[in-house]
Amino acid sequence: MQNTAEKILNKGWIAELELNFSRNKSKTFLSKRRHIGPLTVQRPFYPEDGVCHVYLLHPPGGIVGGDELTIKLSSDPYSDTLITTPGATKIYRTTKDRFSIIKQDIVVNEGATLEWLPMETIIFPGANSIFSTKFSLYGDARIAAWEIQCLGRPAIDEKFDSGKLKFSFELWKDGRPAIIDRLKIDHSDINNIAGLRGFPVFGTFVLSSANKDILEFIRSLIPESKSYIAGATQIEDIVIIRCLALKTNLIQELFRNIWIEVRHLIFDREGIVPRIWLT
Repeated sequence: MQNTAEKILNKGWIAELELNFSRNKSKTFLSKRRHIGPLTVQRPFYPEDGVCHVYLLHPPGGIVGGDELTIKLSSDPYSDTLITTPGATKIYRTTKDRFSIIKQDIVVNEGATLEWLPMETIIFPGANSIFSTKFSLYGDARIAAWEIQCLGRPAIDEKFDSGKLKFSFELWKDGRPAIIDRLKIDHSDINNIAGLRGFPVFGTFVLSSANKDILEFIRSLIPESKSYIAGATQIEDIVIIRCLALKTNLIQELFRNIWIEVRHLIFDREGIVPRIWLT
């Protein structure tokens, strides 16, 4: 918990977005939308039968020290939703005594499906940030969800040589923890063999309602490369794919290819590419 002094010192732009998705006889629709500050969504659209596609928008285009973004999302029973972003999220450098907070709390109820497929987050050198993502699944809810983080801008040889980052990624099923990941990073961890091994980009992709056959199929979709390290494991019916890479596009292409190839196995619908990814 932040104390009062920290809250005053960290005062910045507060943005909140609360979304709820429900299902009627023909389609999933956005049944609740509440937002504070520069965080909102485009009008939902339907490029495939009944599935609600939504793009998250953050008009300022970047997050600085003192900013706090909170997303609360809930999927009602038997709703079908796909969420992505039109571009990368950018976390800018800040002074040492200020930090940014990005918190995401996502609930997927009985019979619902959620595909959480945002573009990457680019974290500039000098950023001090706290990231927290929690998925809560109930009953036979199904998800495909990834997060991709890029430290610095490898394309121009910019390195994350200052700043401190904290990451929390959790997945709970029926009130029980299935995955709890914690990661702390400063510039010294990037080349550490127990840290990022010199790779500036890292990603996690989780798929629920999977089995051993799906796990082996996913492993067959991960080619060997000197430009990244990737692997897939399974906890109960959840497949977890992790990747360290030299460039963002390597993880994007790997995750997208896996998603398109296995979507029909998890969600019983063919893989399609959201139009926004092609612009």
